[in-house]
Amino acid sequence: MQGIDRVEPRYRFAGFVRGGFLILAFAWCLLAHAIDRLDPGEAPTLKEDEGLLAVSVDTSAALGSVKFLRVGTFFGGDVLAHVPVGRTMQLYVVPAGRYQWVKVNLVDAYNWSSILTLKDDPEYAFEVKAGQITYAGELVLRPRGWFTSGVRVANRSLPVIDWLREKFPALYERYPFVYSGHYPDPFPEFYRKERAAAADPPADLDAVRAPPEPGELALPPKILWASGRIDTAVLSPSGALMAEVVHESDGTQWLRLIDVDAGSSQALVKSTLGIGDVQWKDERTLLANLPSLGGDQLHAFVLGERSGEARRFEHLEGPAGGRIVDLLPDYPGEILYEARVRQGTLVVHRLEVASRRAMQGFAKTSIANRLNKGVDDDLAWYADGYGALRAAVAKKDGERVLMHGSYGKFSPILRLSEDDGLTPLKLSYDGNVIYALSDQGRAQRDLVVYDPAQGKITKTLYSKPGVDVAAALFGDRREPIGVRYYENGRLVSEYFDGRNRSIEAMLQNAFPRRSVAIVDRNRAADRMLLWVDGSDQPAQLYYFDAGKREAQLIDEAMPELQKRKFVPTELMKLQNAAGMPIDAFVTIPDGNGKRPLVVMPHGGPIGVADALHFDRGVQFLASLGYAVLQVNFRGSDGYGRAFREAGRYQYGRGIEDDIDAALQAALERFPLDKERMCVLGASYGGYSALYSAFRWPGRFRCAVSISGVSDRTLFFTASDGGTTRQGREALERWIGNPRTDLEAMIATSPLYQYRQLTLPIMLVHGREDARVDFEHTRRLIRMLNLVRRPPVALSFDDEGHSIGEAKNLDAEWSGIAGFLRQHLGAVPAGAPAAAKAADGTAATAAGASSRRP
Repeated sequence: MQGIDRVEPRYRFAGFVRGGFLILAFAWCLLAHAIDRLDPGEAPTLKEDEGLLAVSVDTSAALGSVKFLRVGTFFGGDVLAHVPVGRTMQLYVVPAGRYQWVKVNLVDAYNWSSILTLKDDPEYAFEVKAGQITYAGELVLRPRGWFTSGVRVANRSLPVIDWLREKFPALYERYPFVYSGHYPDPFPEFYRKERAAAADPPADLDAVRAPPEPGELALPPKILWASGRIDTAVLSPSGALMAEVVHESDGTQWLRLIDVDAGSSQALVKSTLGIGDVQWKDERTLLANLPSLGGDQLHAFVLGERSGEARRFEHLEGPAGGRIVDLLPDYPGEILYEARVRQGTLVVHRLEVASRRAMQGFAKTSIANRLNKGVDDDLAWYADGYGALRAAVAKKDGERVLMHGSYGKFSPILRLSEDDGLTPLKLSYDGNVIYALSDQGRAQRDLVVYDPAQGKITKTLYSKPGVDVAAALFGDRREPIGVRYYENGRLVSEYFDGRNRSIEAMLQNAFPRRSVAIVDRNRAADRMLLWVDGSDQPAQLYYFDAGKREAQLIDEAMPELQKRKFVPTELMKLQNAAGMPIDAFVTIPDGNGKRPLVVMPHGGPIGVADALHFDRGVQFLASLGYAVLQVNFRGSDGYGRAFREAGRYQYGRGIEDDIDAALQAALERFPLDKERMCVLGASYGGYSALYSAFRWPGRFRCAVSISGVSDRTLFFTASDGGTTRQGREALERWIGNPRTDLEAMIATSPLYQYRQLTLPIMLVHGREDARVDFEHTRRLIRMLNLVRRPPVALSFDDEGHSIGEAKNLDAEWSGIAGFLRQHLGAVPAGAPAAAKAADGTAATAAGASSRRP
């Protein structure tokens, strides 16, 4: 037939031979890299180059599939199909070698699917060794949408061990179980030995006891932990108007417009999903972000004239999923706005916020004519005071990098993921320098000027020996006008010019023994919003008119607490054994005789500190009649670099020594009952509570750990800080290295000293905690059950590192109250009294009281 060449038989036969060889080679590849998925009860004997692989996937939404492969192969892996919500586990016989999670197929409720690719990320690779059961950690997925998913690997070996003991008992007994993450995990072998040695373990090894009923509470947690009313408050450029985002008791949020001069307010919009950033563009235009399916959506409220008690306004909806780059105060009606448009391209354009057409048409704006050019993989942009783009954050080699330049030419100046002691704050008005906080080569954190052109700090704007600057204060033209720092437990604002120093002095006289912060000011800087609180005073929002020298109460942050009396906290100074000065805080409720004491170490522990702000936990314990001791031990923030770095490698060592020194000083100086003491803390404070229980046996009657670390080595393999190379380097720099410090970490881990935890223990933990994984609590509960000492415990399915839901907070603190009362005894508490303002006058309804500095 025309057009078809005839193939001679000998050539056709040669083609068959070649094809046969290809098929044989392909089959050999399959056999060489074959893996065997095991069914429960199977117990094959491993070949010399084979190992067992236990995989586990924990997902909050059903998945189409999850795939892993042997590195360098196409077929040396498996696909877990139709993965349901919850934990899915599977055991394989595999050739020894390196493997990687490569792909997740996300499927939403409408059967739309998207692919999450992991193959290029080394964090999802793992090594399987011959002759053992390898566990590479659990693949944890929390899908948040069609194209985004929170994904990480967490070491949760105990559920896998339980599953293996039930489904593959012969294999579990025959082969060692080894975690193959970045750091060793001694727990699997420790647990195997301890369980084998347990004389008479109970049938239920996960048993916990419910907290005792607390009885009547003078300050119910559901009232104390009610959502704060005030979320955001901002002044208009003239200061005549203010906008406030407030929470209502039903969970809704309102954006309110307040006409300060007229004394009226009105609602602009309501949201059940929250209200984000709120900013004034000008005197007539208020901008706010509200949640939408496409991300935070920009809304503009264009104000008209007053009509009776309210103002007319036009509500315009704008683009979603973006961010205001700059308000362009010198350009009427325009802002700089960035968002991702077609194909995910980030574009920055000027946006007319008072134009409905412009607001609705941003998604169709030109990619070719975008203002942001010269930076690949850009994530966010920053402009100078003239509206020119001068800086950007971009992704380079998996890290966030700060770029600087102009006219489309930008150079990297700083890796934001590096802990190099420099924190950028704001571009100067001309965009040529960056104001930053730094402790590079310094004795404390100072306010400095960083010059990108020279690549170095060129000027120190503020430095106070031994005091860390907490924040910088800026004027209308982006110039630094002052700083904030903590001194003797109080927030201090120090200004550089005489006028602002005079205003600050007036405010301190008006609000003695209070922390006063100016949270916003008008352009003339003669009208301000003040945030005022104290250890015994919930935060209040004031409007301050400098010309009239009058501060007017606008709103209460916690109106439910307005008529209640709280206990003031006293600063106690001491020196630790190393001669370093230590600040501690003692809260002692009214009463006769010595008070029972709760020691309450803070979390962190590095770079965190307690202060004389209103503390719900402290006041709740005081309402039970218990004194409270808080300690800013070595490593705490605010006291300079040397003090902060003195906390390095001091977990379970010097930090606990400082707490002990403060405790001894408090027992000497205050009427405290040393025979009735408990210790309670969250995060690192939870670790400290558990560690104190066996370091000082007999000292405390009980210990409460909230989201606390029980296994120091596990913190490296089951926390968000350990999921990146930079995070692991930071952990090693501050805590130590499990590869070299394993014995010391085991010796100071409550989990491995569980037999010494003989006092009553209460554990509180959210099962979605990414910082201190619930595995810490799961393991400790198991070990305490081995010696028939089940702890009191509360766990919450949908909570993370901090408990947030009102019903869960009520259960948590009511349970803590019952537990403490059982072991410290009930102490009569005084009846709630009317709250007193700082000048001794009774506080009145919001907006009705004022005071003259």
